[in-house]
Amino acid sequence: MVTTLKALKRNSYGSEFIQEALHTVYETLQPAHCYIAYFDKNQHKATSLAYSIDDHFSNTVFTYLINNSLCEKMISSGKPYFFSHNIPHTYPFNQIITPYLLQHYLGIPIFSRRGDIVGVIGCLFEHPYFFSEEQHGEWCQVLGDILGSDVQYLALLSEQKKLLCEMEECQQEAQLGNFHVDIVTGSAYWSKEIYRIFQCEAESFTPNETTTNQYIHPDDRTRVIELRRDMLDSNSMSYNVIYRIVLAEGKNKYLREHCHILRDINGIATLVKGIVQDITEFYYLSNKLDQASDKLSVTYNAVTEGIWEYNLETKILLTSPKFWDILGINETNVNSVYDWIIMIHKNDRSAVIKCFSNLRNGDVTSIDVEFRLQSGSNDKICRWFNCKGNIIESSSSHHYNRVVGILIDITDTVMAEQQLTLAKTVYDNTSECIVITDKDNNIISVNKAFEKVTGYCHDDVIGKNPRILASGYHDLAFYQKMWRSLETQGTWQGQLHNRRSDGVIYPEEMTINKIEDDHNVINYVGVFHDISSRKKTEKKLKLLANNDTLTGLMNRRRFIEKVEKYIDQINDVSADNSPASVCSLLFIDLDDFKIFNDLYGHDFGDKVLQKVATILRETVCEHSVICRYGGDEYAVLIKEQDINYAQGIANQLVNIISQPIKCNDIDINLTISIGISSYPESGTTHQALLKNADYAMYEQKWLGRNGVCVYDQQLQHEYISKLKLRDKLKSAINTKKIKVYYQPIVDNKTGRVCKFEALARWYDDQEGFICPGIFIPIAERYGLIGMLGQLVFEKACADLDRIHRSGFTDVVFSINHSVKEFSQHNQEYIFETINNYNLPYSAIMIEITESTALDDGKNIIDILSAFRSRGIAISLDDFGTGYSSLAAIIDIKPDLIKIDRSFVVDIEHSKESQMLVSLVIDLSRKLKIEVVAEGVETQAQLDILSEMSCYYIQGFYYSPAVTIDDAITILKERNLNMVLDVQ
Repeated sequence: MVTTLKALKRNSYGSEFIQEALHTVYETLQPAHCYIAYFDKNQHKATSLAYSIDDHFSNTVFTYLINNSLCEKMISSGKPYFFSHNIPHTYPFNQIITPYLLQHYLGIPIFSRRGDIVGVIGCLFEHPYFFSEEQHGEWCQVLGDILGSDVQYLALLSEQKKLLCEMEECQQEAQLGNFHVDIVTGSAYWSKEIYRIFQCEAESFTPNETTTNQYIHPDDRTRVIELRRDMLDSNSMSYNVIYRIVLAEGKNKYLREHCHILRDINGIATLVKGIVQDITEFYYLSNKLDQASDKLSVTYNAVTEGIWEYNLETKILLTSPKFWDILGINETNVNSVYDWIIMIHKNDRSAVIKCFSNLRNGDVTSIDVEFRLQSGSNDKICRWFNCKGNIIESSSSHHYNRVVGILIDITDTVMAEQQLTLAKTVYDNTSECIVITDKDNNIISVNKAFEKVTGYCHDDVIGKNPRILASGYHDLAFYQKMWRSLETQGTWQGQLHNRRSDGVIYPEEMTINKIEDDHNVINYVGVFHDISSRKKTEKKLKLLANNDTLTGLMNRRRFIEKVEKYIDQINDVSADNSPASVCSLLFIDLDDFKIFNDLYGHDFGDKVLQKVATILRETVCEHSVICRYGGDEYAVLIKEQDINYAQGIANQLVNIISQPIKCNDIDINLTISIGISSYPESGTTHQALLKNADYAMYEQKWLGRNGVCVYDQQLQHEYISKLKLRDKLKSAINTKKIKVYYQPIVDNKTGRVCKFEALARWYDDQEGFICPGIFIPIAERYGLIGMLGQLVFEKACADLDRIHRSGFTDVVFSINHSVKEFSQHNQEYIFETINNYNLPYSAIMIEITESTALDDGKNIIDILSAFRSRGIAISLDDFGTGYSSLAAIIDIKPDLIKIDRSFVVDIEHSKESQMLVSLVIDLSRKLKIEVVAEGVETQAQLDILSEMSCYYIQGFYYSPAVTIDDAITILKERNLNMVLDVQ
């Protein structure tokens, strides 16, 4: 072991050897912490050279006093010293080792060649360790001997480095740097402070005669250069000169340069050594100071307080300059005591005058008064001062007629006191409840809000634990989590349920913070407020968020969540055909509910909706979920019941609601349409059930309303077929595969074709010919009617342009318009298309059913008026089939009425049909409205209509709908003024 140490010495030295030695100590003794430190000459202080933790070197450098340390005992014994009691608390640099559980200490002395102890190897152990001098004594001795010279060498380097740093710090503090210039080589050395004085960098600036002379002020440069040369050429050994330098930004500095000149045996200067000091501040200060000022003046300028002296007899006031600086007053503006007293704030002036009066009268021997300076109308920016003084004996007459004192600016102190007062006021009056406990969690302070909310007064709770407020609402785990957050994060925030003094439990929102000083807990501060009102509001808002305000039923959003949750529960249970694995959904819509709003107003309509909600509550089973889905729509989720049960409930609802319902003393007849979907037949997701029930309800609407429709496989098949047809129709419209055919309208008196009705025709490559009665409702239902109508209108206008260019300029096209086109599509394209083909507006007739305007009210009437104002005629189709034909004539004011074919087909055998057609024709003639009979197929029908003076005929008797080419052929055959076809 000893041999290894000696070998180590041969292979390394200095810092490397110190670290290798420290590593050898670790391998031999296994200490947790190990360091090598050197002692100063008087053995007062130890400074570390190397330090390792578990054989990993640390950059930490520390020093400690040897007196009363374990090292002192090692020095006195002169050999290794072992200690094993309370190491973290007794060790000199315990702040470094406190986090570690160290139990034992071993100090190994390091010896110089003369046998003096010059350092220590300190070993600290976490685990039990017993030092054996017999086992390690020789090893410690050899280690201490071989380390001695290196420790002394490194200690010397450390002290030299320290001295150099201290010298540089002193130079910087004194703004003084040293330099030397080799006259022979011309090289120069500057200390760091000179570079700082000249504000240049050592890396980029080379000091020499040329570069340094450039810094000298032009007015001083010649004088300084000549002085230096005269000194070098003479026998002088030193010189001293003051001059200015000019820095890069134009700033001037005053420098004092003092040099010693070294000469060879021939008296020739070889080396100049000297100092340069920045005396700028001293220079300016010296110009301001009076060289004849006495010691008191110097003292006045040295202290931070303003010093004053007042002679009660002569009334002469003497002050230090600091006195006026503190007051912020120009001394030249004050010629007497009265001048500065008048500057004191009016509210404080009498107190100051009274103090001096008491002194003059001999009532007191000292004064201590606080005051503010007058600050005009703005009292918020006043500064506060404290003036103290004592009567002293006059040095010349032994009379007590002089008052000497000090003036202090106490604005910060007063403001701090005001802030404390404000803080106390806020503490006492804030609406937030505050409770402060000591480190043991005993209450030491509460504010008024705490007393008001909890019902406990201040004296009831002081010294007690906050658990007196506990309600029993929270378990032990809750409080353990709270304290864990406080101890680890220093804060906790959350909601508590506590108990007032009267036993009432209330919710509160609380924040607790841990207050520490030097890592020791001082206080815990809890801030809370009663959230009872907020909880009630939240409950009310939750009710409003989840329920419909009109009916009290569940709203749509909450209903969807309930359905989704219930379906998920069913899907989580394996299929066992139990009642719990099925459910049904009713989608309910009030038929023609708009009528009640229009007739009686929305308030009446709201009461009807409430009546229906009541019926739903009374009719459906207890565990069902009822919702107002929106507007006049309701939805019901029937849990654990199949489709048969749901259908029975739905039929029961239809029967009950179809009975007259009294509302505001009015008996109303209401009907509903219900769509039913069931799990799992109609879908296995809440989206599918809702969508399919909604679809089934609309199917019932199409089927005639006031009934129940169940979404089944057939309905699903029809639904899918309609979706496929919708997609095909959209593609056909986009690819312009929709054709337009034209059925002629013939003036039976002349046999001429006067009009054509444009009819959409669709031939699909797979389905073949698809009837308009099928694809037009699809277009209306799925929002394609606007695109379809525009396509037909543009094609019809193009074909009409062709007919006009063929010479048949009096021909009119009647083009059908669906009610959905008016409500879903902008009609401006009609005017643009007509204009694009340069057609007269009178050549176009817009054909609508009599129910169209009545379905959408004023909006369509306004659009039709816009058409008529341009000259576009209006045709009323299917007249007589609606429930308000006369109203349609009055509202729409058509130019032409088309008698529906349902009346024409029976006109030969039905007297009623003949009478109705005759009445329509007579009415139209009186209103100056043209009449067209649709669906004429036989000569007999034509004869009867002719007898009734109905001469405009449309039907298969003359021609079915044909292509544009065939239409032109018909024109050529039937019209007398036919011309050559323009191709």
